[in-house]
Amino acid sequence: MKWLEKLFKGAFSEAPSEVYEGKNSDLPIDEAFVNNFKNKGGIFIYIENPIELPNILQTILLDKGADSLVFSHNEQIEALFSAVPHTFFTDDDQEATHFLTDCEYLVAEEGSLLFSSRQLGQKHLDELPQNLVVVAKISQIVATLFDAMGGLNRQTQQNRPNNIRTLRAFLPPKEKDSILYENCYRTTYLLLLEDLNTNE
Repeated sequence: MKWLEKLFKGAFSEAPSEVYEGKNSDLPIDEAFVNNFKNKGGIFIYIENPIELPNILQTILLDKGADSLVFSHNEQIEALFSAVPHTFFTDDDQEATHFLTDCEYLVAEEGSLLFSSRQLGQKHLDELPQNLVVVAKISQIVATLFDAMGGLNRQTQQNRPNNIRTLRAFLPPKEKDSILYENCYRTTYLLLLEDLNTNE
């Protein structure tokens, strides 16, 4: 499918723990993030033009089956997908197969996604649909989780969100009942957009 051609090109040979060793690494943090995210099973799609988003979402949904439904409670994100037929959307998060959202930050050193109550409400990660479609911008990539928490504190001094969660697992655990995953892995499609304002 054409959208698969937009997957990040070039496999990295190093293991995630060897790829990025902090702010002094020679590897740019955007490459470090993509490498670590993909190595953990995340599906990365680089978006050159937001007009591509509706077709990509439809392809993702249809790839999972004709009965796929997406849920979102973010009006700004939904507006990016206004060209997607309404029949793909549901207001019932319990019947949804996919959750469409943004995130707070993308953390390079561990290839993880940081969420808060602004995306999740008060839900735990294991209460979300099994498939996540996350829209983010390059400027949301930070080096470490410490940087992400600092940025969140600076952005939301007056009204700091709660329920801060980090999604680190995008594939089922290799060992059954692995405590490392806590049953909250999610198949995750990351639609990464360019942005010109890196101070957002």
